[in-house]
Amino acid sequence: MKNLLKATTLLLVVLFVGCNSDDDNQNPDPDNPVIVDLTDANLTDFKFAEVAHTDIQIQHPEIVDGKEQSSGEIIITVPATSDILSLSLESVNFDTTKFKISPEVGAVQSFEAGSSVNYTITSLEDPEKSMSYLVFVKKGGDPDPLPGERLEITSFKFEQSKNSDLTSDIEAKKIVMYPGGTLHAIFILVPEGTDLTNLVPTVDFNGEALEYKQGDGDLVAYPTADLTVDFTSDYELILQEDINEFQLAVVGKSGKRQNYRVIVDVENPVKLKGSTEISTPNVVEGTTKSFIYRWENKGNHPVKDGLDAFSYIDNTGGLKKNIYTSSLRKDTTSSGTFLIMPGEEAFVEIIVNGANEATVGDYDVSIVFSPKYDVNRARIDDIRDGLNPIEDIFNKVQLNVKTKVIR
Repeated sequence: MKNLLKATTLLLVVLFVGCNSDDDNQNPDPDNPVIVDLTDANLTDFKFAEVAHTDIQIQHPEIVDGKEQSSGEIIITVPATSDILSLSLESVNFDTTKFKISPEVGAVQSFEAGSSVNYTITSLEDPEKSMSYLVFVKKGGDPDPLPGERLEITSFKFEQSKNSDLTSDIEAKKIVMYPGGTLHAIFILVPEGTDLTNLVPTVDFNGEALEYKQGDGDLVAYPTADLTVDFTSDYELILQEDINEFQLAVVGKSGKRQNYRVIVDVENPVKLKGSTEISTPNVVEGTTKSFIYRWENKGNHPVKDGLDAFSYIDNTGGLKKNIYTSSLRKDTTSSGTFLIMPGEEAFVEIIVNGANEATVGDYDVSIVFSPKYDVNRARIDDIRDGLNPIEDIFNKVQLNVKTKVIR
């Protein structure tokens, strides 16, 4: 599908559509997002209604760039004479008009020996912002609970000395532990064109041992010598997963594991094919026209067809209403059913709605796409739901579009 459009004819009028457009999906004010500082909700104590603790150890969650990287941990000591360990949180120290905790204050939980309870604190202003504490209870004289041992990947990188294709060391962009999840995630972004079939990772961790697996293989001991890994994704359309996924497991003294999937990609998977500043043909007031522009998936994972623009930035000022809608669309002759695969070209659809309260005159708008990684479905997407975490790890893509609306 390459080179379908010459540089001088990147824009092509392809269809007329209805005069109604849907603005419900636009960010009402993307330039002024709600800023939430999760550390404002750090727990400074953890009191039970049923018994007073004699000691408490608190390790706060690790927060980087406003997001939880690893959960916190609280070990509470109660008198040795305590017979019942079905306990409830008595109160919290944070502002309950800004944050909530689950399980909630007053909810009875079982803290019998060897067990723990995960408490999640969520912002009421931005429900996507949350952090958690794993809470253990022990009786006086007992050792710290073994399940509280800190099992985690602390560092993942590609060192230049072990990877001749790289010009410098590359650290993981993000290491995320999902509260209550069975699989955590490591995200590392390499330069475009890096040979993904022959990379040697360097891994640091807290735990007794490290294991790994690739695809549907079994977990085996991570070798002491350098391990060469093929991180090229192999997407299975029916399962909606990467069947070549590389995973790590940190093993504790008790045999407990913390499992991580490793996602390797590039910073700019959505690569525009021409100039980032374009002008459409004139649009007659009261009509709607659609234009196309080319792009290519330069990443390691498929991109979902129909990924909508994240925001529209007015560069002219004083416009009554945005007249553009835009999305990343696949060519119908491309492989797959609903995805733009790595290496494939596709198009940006730009709909100019001259009937959408448009006034005659010049329009200058920057269309911004914000591709994100859908962790469980191993693809680039922008859909958020409670089961599939989305990580904002890629660079935004901006296309400046100018249009004259005429009578």
